[in-house]
Amino acid sequence: METTDISKNVSFTGHRSGRISQPLSWLYADMVSEIKRLYSFGYRNFFSGMAEGGDLIFAKAVAAVKKEYTDMKLIAVIPFRNQSGYYTMKYKTLYQQILREADKTVVLSESYYKGCFHRRNDYLTDYAEVILAYWDKRPYGGAYYTIGKAQMLNRTIINLYK
Repeated sequence: METTDISKNVSFTGHRSGRISQPLSWLYADMVSEIKRLYSFGYRNFFSGMAEGGDLIFAKAVAAVKKEYTDMKLIAVIPFRNQSGYYTMKYKTLYQQILREADKTVVLSESYYKGCFHRRNDYLTDYAEVILAYWDKRPYGGAYYTIGKAQMLNRTIINLYK
């Protein structure tokens, strides 16, 4: 699978579940709609940073849409090997399910180190033309960092926050 041509690639950035203000089922439905819309414009590769919350909900939505659009690809971008070590059982289970359904898994480091999440977020912006986001516009956190980098790279940003 060739992913260096970023013109067909979408990455997600968003908050962990504690910072998501709408019901997760609504966010999931919005993601499914937006993924289908992006697919209709020719986007085929969808990257998730696999964090608890928005990232895993996005990956779950991509996996569901892939059942209908079989030429879509889900790429799991993992900052370090034991990323899900501190997740709740619900999110650990979803994480493992997504890894089984992913077309490609990119593990950026074998172990945690300071800055590994920034490296993952840089990967997400470097390899995608479109950044699909759930960002509450507060000036802190990983989504804020990723949106800023995407703006510097002149990427298209679609924010699902309501």
